[in-house]
Amino acid sequence: MKKKQEYITFLTPEFIYIPFDDEKLLKLDKSRKVLRNGFLGTKSNGDKIFSPVSGTILGMKTSNYYDYTSNSLVVENDFIDKVVKLNPSKNINKIKKSMIIESLSKYGLNKKINSKTTLVVNSLYDKKYDLKDMVINCESYEEILEAIDEFMDIFGMKVCYICIDRNDLYSINAYEKYINAFTNICLVHSNRKFKNANTVFYSIEEILAIHKAIHLDYMYDNTIITINNGETTIVKVKLFSSLSELLRALKIPFRSKKILINNKEINDISNFVIDRSVRSVMIKDN
Repeated sequence: MKKKQEYITFLTPEFIYIPFDDEKLLKLDKSRKVLRNGFLGTKSNGDKIFSPVSGTILGMKTSNYYDYTSNSLVVENDFIDKVVKLNPSKNINKIKKSMIIESLSKYGLNKKINSKTTLVVNSLYDKKYDLKDMVINCESYEEILEAIDEFMDIFGMKVCYICIDRNDLYSINAYEKYINAFTNICLVHSNRKFKNANTVFYSIEEILAIHKAIHLDYMYDNTIITINNGETTIVKVKLFSSLSELLRALKIPFRSKKILINNKEINDISNFVIDRSVRSVMIKDN
C-alpha cells in the first residue's frame, strides 16, 4: 500500500529564533519591534541578518541548528506580517549590474561570476526522504527558468545546466513544459563533469532567493522540509521556526522518539531551529 503523503503550509509560528554571533553587531530598534524583512544587524563574517516575520523581540537564548549552536534573538510573531516597504518589481534591463551585485551580496547570494562562467543549478537529492526540490520545481518551474535567464543575461553567461535525477519525472515533466523557450538552459542528470574553475553552483532554492533579491530587494524567508514518521508530510515553513513547535502544530508525536535530521540523529530537539540546511526529518521509535 502506498504511504500517505501530505503537503502543508505552516508560515505562522508563534516564535522564531534568529541566529547571531555578537550582540555588538546587532542594530535593534529601542522599541524591540521588528518588521518582516527588517534589518537586524550583521554576523561576524559580514552576512546581514533579517527577520522573516514581524513582531517583538522578547530576549536572547542559545539555540541548536543543524550543524552548529548559536545565540539567537527570540521574536514573538504578531501574525500581522508588517513588512519593510518593498521596492516595486524592477525591470532588470534598466538596473546597473553594480546594483544587482549589491542586492545579491546583501542576502548572501553573490558568487564569483562573469561571462566565462558555466552556471550549474543543482536539484539532486534523496527523493526517498527529501522532496523539497521536487516541490519547488513543480510549483515554481516558470519562475526559476525566467530567473535563470535574467541572471545569465545580467552577467553575460552563455549556458546553464539544471541537474535533475533522471528518475525525478515530476520535476523533469514540469520543466519540459517551458524549457524550450530558453535555448541556453539545458536539463542534465549528473553534475560530475562540471569540475573546472569557471563553474559556479547554485541550488534551486537559491535561484528563487535570487529572484526575490533582484526584483524586490527581499529575503526569501521560508523553506521546505520533508517529515517522515511512517507517513510523509511535506511542509513549507518559515525560516528559524522551532522544530518542536512545528511537530506539535502538526500533531506528530515525537516525545521519546529517535529524531534524525538529514539522516543525522539529534539528541535534543527542544531547542532545535529550522534553517535552510534542514531538508528531512525522520521520526522513529527507539
